[in-house]
Amino acid sequence: MKILTLHVDYINFKPLKKALKKIADLPEKEKEGQKIGESLVVLTAVEKGDTVKESVGELVKNIEDIAKQVKIKSIVLYPYAHLSSNLASPETAEEILREAEIELKKNFKVVRAPFGYYKEFELKVKGHPLSELSREIRTEGKQVQEEIYNASQLLREISKSKLDTSKLKDNDHRIIGQEMDLFSFNEVAPGMVLWHNNGLIIKNGLTDFWREEHKKAGYQEISTPQMMDSKLWKVSGHWDKYKGNNFISEYEKRLFLLKPMNCPGGMLVYKARPKSYRDLPLRVAEMGVVHRVELSGVLSGLFRLIQFTQDDAHLFCADEKQTKEEIKKIVELINFFYNKFNLKFDHVELSTRPEKRIGTDETWTKAEKLLEDVLKDLKIKYKVNKGEGAFYGPKIDFHVKDSLERTWQVSTIQLDFSMPDRFELEYTDRDNSKKRPIMLHRVIYGSLERFIAIMLEHTNGRLPTWLAPVQVRVLSFTDRNEPYARKVIKKLGEAIPEMRMDADFRSVPVPTKVRDAELMRINYIIVVGDKEEKGNTVAVRVKGDKRIKTMKPEEFVKSLKKEIQEKR
Repeated sequence: MKILTLHVDYINFKPLKKALKKIADLPEKEKEGQKIGESLVVLTAVEKGDTVKESVGELVKNIEDIAKQVKIKSIVLYPYAHLSSNLASPETAEEILREAEIELKKNFKVVRAPFGYYKEFELKVKGHPLSELSREIRTEGKQVQEEIYNASQLLREISKSKLDTSKLKDNDHRIIGQEMDLFSFNEVAPGMVLWHNNGLIIKNGLTDFWREEHKKAGYQEISTPQMMDSKLWKVSGHWDKYKGNNFISEYEKRLFLLKPMNCPGGMLVYKARPKSYRDLPLRVAEMGVVHRVELSGVLSGLFRLIQFTQDDAHLFCADEKQTKEEIKKIVELINFFYNKFNLKFDHVELSTRPEKRIGTDETWTKAEKLLEDVLKDLKIKYKVNKGEGAFYGPKIDFHVKDSLERTWQVSTIQLDFSMPDRFELEYTDRDNSKKRPIMLHRVIYGSLERFIAIMLEHTNGRLPTWLAPVQVRVLSFTDRNEPYARKVIKKLGEAIPEMRMDADFRSVPVPTKVRDAELMRINYIIVVGDKEEKGNTVAVRVKGDKRIKTMKPEEFVKSLKKEIQEKR
């Protein structure tokens, strides 16, 4: 069984017509639809192998757990077959939902949406971290049987599926990624990216740039394990906070968690050696791969994944004055990055204490005021996003608007007095006393994959030359021009060894070659024909511009080299 729970301000739904012939007609009153206020909507897909006896109890237990966390007493059970392609019979599904309704009514106000009907619905989901959770519910009785398999048949089943572009905008990053041969997806690894060579060049380029700038800014780079004992996540609070959205494994009768966050590993690095006030501020950064359970129905290209990379950093400060200074430096670094990529912030938010949190009211008040003071000092306009802070501290969130007018949170700065307490972090002060550091969590890109998607759509795939997978392509006008074209390639390669360059010497018309290069969003297309060979020049087509500029190879090299070095 799969469920997607949504904590909503309201939901309105109305049955339209039967989806299953065997379903009984609804009473006239129910055909009018219903309007329900604040509630927990439980979108539910009952699967093959789910039994009434065992599944009802597990479903009710999961709903009660989530309802308790979001503090809600109104439940909407909503049949939603789209969450699974392995559905149980309608009779079993309806019975499980009916029995679950009976059990839940003992402690909750429950509404069950009509089963077996096409329905229209409208809802408004809250924005806190627990407002949208997906879970897969397994029972002891649902055993996976040993199967006899045919390798050829399995290979056909896992073959790459064709991207359905019918509902996508022309500049959707999934279409651009396909045209530029950047990445692909496969059902054997849902929500995880298969990076092709061209896409990995972009990803590595962003990582290398991030690494260079962080080194200049005084950060140390670290790397922490992908899987760690559940004890660590219970100390940090992530075990209970994101229960149901974690990948759990067992090793030698110990439970391990595939890391959903990088911060607990950063705590262990801090604790590995004694620290003094001279070591602070300590800035440690990590390009960490994290995993979070998501249902396939909510995955969306690079924008929403199960496996993604976060450019986390954790800063440990001695006092509030030092903390303010570090926050201002982080804001400066964020602005530097987004100016480099010509991305403008739509708005900035100050997200304050959520209902479910760790730490005292005193530390939360102090943390919120500190962040607000910094925003005012920097004269940054901001909105207050009440109740949407992290469970360990308030945060400043930076939002960009993409080419489709959607807003994405990218960079964030989170102030944390609580984790240092939970992990008993300390440093030795000038007077030889032991003190707790103040901790900052922050990201610049956020999810690296999401940032790439935003960049691809923002630029329609025409990335800055330093980041482009193929920077230069040399085309021959005719077969007889190929030897000169190869000389040009050799000269360019010797002048700029790091240049990413290829060639197209096919015996096809030049417009065809140019069209194919344009589809790949190649920044510079060089065409050489008889005229260029005679004059020892090259004809350069620049970044989608139809105008051709004739120049000496040396002149082109000088201009390109400067552009790449300056990362323009």
